[in-house]
Amino acid sequence: MDPGVVSNLMTAIVTWVTDHDSWVTKTKLLKLLYLFDVEYYRRNGRTFTEFKWKFFHLGPWASEYDPALTGLLAHEILSEQRSNDSEYDTAFYRPLERLETRCAFQNVRDESILLEVLNRWGRRTTGEILNYVYFQTEPMEMGIRNEPLEFSTIRRERPPAYSRASSGKSASDIRNLRAKFARQQLAKKVAKQDPPFTFTPPNYDDEYFEAMAHLDGA
Repeated sequence: MDPGVVSNLMTAIVTWVTDHDSWVTKTKLLKLLYLFDVEYYRRNGRTFTEFKWKFFHLGPWASEYDPALTGLLAHEILSEQRSNDSEYDTAFYRPLERLETRCAFQNVRDESILLEVLNRWGRRTTGEILNYVYFQTEPMEMGIRNEPLEFSTIRRERPPAYSRASSGKSASDIRNLRAKFARQQLAKKVAKQDPPFTFTPPNYDDEYFEAMAHLDGA
């Protein structure tokens, strides 16, 4: 995977989380990347980041992560704020160069996978995310400490084929409804047409006959 693509992904995650009034630590960002890779694998049969994930001290970890984060800080794409009041980390990250999620992907389908993850986990605490990661993601459920995580254990998800829902009507009912609809449409069409021309006979009054008699006598 191109390091620039992963850097954009990380920046987009930090941007989204901070835009939604939450915070990002080193551990939280790492676990959000892992959750995205899990869901991306579920749809595509491969991870997006191509990180070599393994079961480490705090769950999923990848050796590629620290250099990627260091590069974002060195190039002033992310900023680091030190703190003594944090659940697991002593630093929070914010984007100096904001990046919308749509700018991190080449298609909407991949972006939608990330947005599903962020909408569910982006505003959660690191503890909540770790609890889910440890006990409810297949690679960690089957994982062995200090060994690579097996993403092949993830249950694949195929989008359901589209089919129209049945109305529950019989064939006879459907024919009658179609005939009724056709009659209604015909009636509306006729109603919109101009009314036929009708001739109205003139109303001859006494003044008219007097005028005609005057002309005849002229």
